[in-house]
Amino acid sequence: MEPFHYVRYDRRKGVWDKMRRLLLVITILLMLILASCTKSEADEKIEILVAAASSMTPALTEIATEFEKVNKGIQVTFTFGSSGKLAQQIKNGAPVDVFISASSSDMDTLEVDKKIESDTRIDITSNTLVVIRQKNGDNSLLNEENPFTSKIDHFAIGNPDTVPAGVYAKEALTKLGEWETLEPKLVFGKDVRQVLTFVETGNAEMGIVFTSDAHSSNKVEVISEIDPKLHSSAVYPGALITATKQPKAASAFLDYMKTPEVQKILVDYGFTN
Repeated sequence: MEPFHYVRYDRRKGVWDKMRRLLLVITILLMLILASCTKSEADEKIEILVAAASSMTPALTEIATEFEKVNKGIQVTFTFGSSGKLAQQIKNGAPVDVFISASSSDMDTLEVDKKIESDTRIDITSNTLVVIRQKNGDNSLLNEENPFTSKIDHFAIGNPDTVPAGVYAKEALTKLGEWETLEPKLVFGKDVRQVLTFVETGNAEMGIVFTSDAHSSNKVEVISEIDPKLHSSAVYPGALITATKQPKAASAFLDYMKTPEVQKILVDYGFTN
């Protein structure tokens, strides 16, 4: 029978081994938490909300995509609508960071009320008006010499109370002496994109929209252009909202709107600079 060998247990060594294992576990956990936090911070983006005239929908959608490629930490979200309604929402405290209007007067109103940062206000682009009809429309209804006297039942424009394109259309039609003739046939859109839809779908045989809107549709054709001298200048000003909580990111986007790359995109969509 083999003799029994007594092995003395070193209690201090046992405690030390346990502490080492515990420290190792804690270190690994801390590393995992730190890695998780670092990844979360890297993936987290600053979101800015841009309120913009509906006529800029297609152009700004592309511009935002290009902007986010070079500003990976910023995400741009839009709310589109008539400039007048957007201005009213901002006045009432809507959480907007940047406003791009199709009307200087709507921006003026916000500036008077100190809802925008005046020193950030810039003129981004401008637009013109055109008369449109559904593509391949009935030529028998059209008076080519004067489209406003064509044999139609519905003529669409933006609501002159809130839609800049509607304001400009009314000014032009009034100066041309055609407002009273057309008034019984007028269909008002809540924004210029709705006017475009009215004509695209045939719910209105003709309408007045911005050149950029006509440019974005393959369902309408331009009958005639409206002389810009007949209405107020269709300038698109942009500015930071005073209450923005993301001034740096908002400023970065507004500055981007002035770059040659963006100006080219705008021209490609039918705007002028």
